[in-house]
Amino acid sequence: MTWRDSIEYWVRRSVPFAGAILLFAFVLALILFAPARGAAAILGILAGSIAGYYIMSRARYQVQIAVLWAMIAVTADAAYARLNDQAPVTLAGALVKIIDACLKLAEPLIKGLGLTAADPRVKVGAVAPDFVWALILSLIAMIAIGFPSLFRKPR
Repeated sequence: MTWRDSIEYWVRRSVPFAGAILLFAFVLALILFAPARGAAAILGILAGSIAGYYIMSRARYQVQIAVLWAMIAVTADAAYARLNDQAPVTLAGALVKIIDACLKLAEPLIKGLGLTAADPRVKVGAVAPDFVWALILSLIAMIAIGFPSLFRKPR
């Protein structure tokens, strides 16, 4: 095998990893250079978009509709609670608590690696609601964009 064949072989082998490396670099740049709330919202949109893509491409018809209506119900409940000055007691609140707990557990690791937020006044766990709502709303948007595929016949 010549050098050129060897290089082409390794380039073809590394193509599947290029997307993951670019995603990791983007997330790292957001954490290091963006304000914490903005980074959390952008990461939530990114996570919701990826989850929506996988749901629309790999999940069954019934699962797609169930996820769409569950996310719409969570958003509607939160909006109703906000209008009536109540605390929403839904999946969003539980998800915020889970992500907040995970971030609090990972905070020593994040600080140990030197990946502190761009705004030092913001604690890592304070941005969990921004992430969760960006995740939920972008998941609704991604599934709604793919909504014409929901009209096809179930398999």
